[in-house]
Amino acid sequence: MITALARPLLAAPFIASGLDAVMNPEEHREAANRAFDAVGMPLPSKTSIDLVTRATGVAFTVAGLCLARGKMPRTSALALGAMYAPISLARNPFWTQEGRERRDSISALISAAGLIGGAFIASQDRGGKPSLGWRAQQIAKNASEAVSERVHTGERR
Repeated sequence: MITALARPLLAAPFIASGLDAVMNPEEHREAANRAFDAVGMPLPSKTSIDLVTRATGVAFTVAGLCLARGKMPRTSALALGAMYAPISLARNPFWTQEGRERRDSISALISAAGLIGGAFIASQDRGGKPSLGWRAQQIAKNASEAVSERVHTGERR
């Protein structure tokens, strides 16, 4: 029951951010330029930046909705956490700022780190079911014990 409530709550900021990027890409140009610059890519035109921003916004919105509805929740949570980390750094360049602006950027990064951490935790949530690795280990252990028991008792097929 907690997971059914927690997933939409975790997804809400990602969905809101994605929708904002789709509807207002011009407000995200400066951060997008910093992101392109950080990875050493040439700065594209405003139209291209707006297109990339909108596409990223669609990805956030779709992944957020998937997480909120419990559709591929582990994959969508992992995608959200992985996408949000570099975007958060691009939005909050504390290393170029001073005073109050720097403190606000650091505070925003700390909040973003909480969302990213929550998304990564959600990406590992198996809904109470053990992992495939654990299941395979148990099958191998049970098979080994069964063979050992047969050998010990001298049972033959």
